[in-house]
Amino acid sequence: MFKKNILAILVATLFSQASMAQNFGGDIWDSLNIFVPKHKDIMTTIGEPNRSKLDPDNIKILVWNMYKGQNESWKKDFKFLAEERDILLLQEMYLDEKMMSSFEEDSDHEYHLATSFIYRKGQIRTGVTSASKIKASSLFYQQSVVREPVINTPKMVLFTTYPIAGSDKDLLTINIHAINFVSTEGLARQIKDVEEVMKTYDGPVVFAGDFNTWSPGKFNFVRMMAVRNNLKEVKFKNDQRMMKFGFPLDYVFYRGLELKSEAVWGELEGADHKAMEVVFKVN
Repeated sequence: MFKKNILAILVATLFSQASMAQNFGGDIWDSLNIFVPKHKDIMTTIGEPNRSKLDPDNIKILVWNMYKGQNESWKKDFKFLAEERDILLLQEMYLDEKMMSSFEEDSDHEYHLATSFIYRKGQIRTGVTSASKIKASSLFYQQSVVREPVINTPKMVLFTTYPIAGSDKDLLTINIHAINFVSTEGLARQIKDVEEVMKTYDGPVVFAGDFNTWSPGKFNFVRMMAVRNNLKEVKFKNDQRMMKFGFPLDYVFYRGLELKSEAVWGELEGADHKAMEVVFKVN
């Protein structure tokens, strides 16, 4: 059954690539005309933050796979979702004119973009983005060693720390877009690299994003990863997250924090994944 699922998903990937190329004005071969940037060219920053520290009693975080901004209502939905949130953990950034202008028009957040690969046509970056109203105290990325089949591209994890008012420990956010069309072992290789960072950090942590847990093996591995690292999983009461083969793909895990509220914005159609919102306070 697992091998059949892999085959089905690989076929779906090729159709998805063809569909995306058609949406962006090319054929499948144009869409695959891509390259992975050198390490010195992976990170990009847009904008300026408007605050110096997080409020320890009210940390609002948005987590959203944006589907490269393809859907018609994406720009309107993004503006609404970003406005009141302190931190944005975004996957499937696609830095075309529409997304670039949306980031540039936001006068409250500073955007840090970790590029997975670049489309040669238009030099358009795609990857993960972490944005905040607070100046980041540090940031670094991990590029997955395992690569996606067919297109031979890595996935990105972006680590960012933010100072918290009245605390000597920063908040560490880990923004992941997990490797997708590979075995459980491939996903495990990427996440175990993240665990090496988490086990050395003694401050509050939020680990969130698109984990691509579409099989029993991947689903169970991610759940056990949370247990190993003393992470709690946010359980959404109105759970309308993206599902594949009966498993959710998007998660928010945390430790050293108290969950005040959670929500899934199921009514918004700006992407195929639904945006998740969480509000924390520091323990």
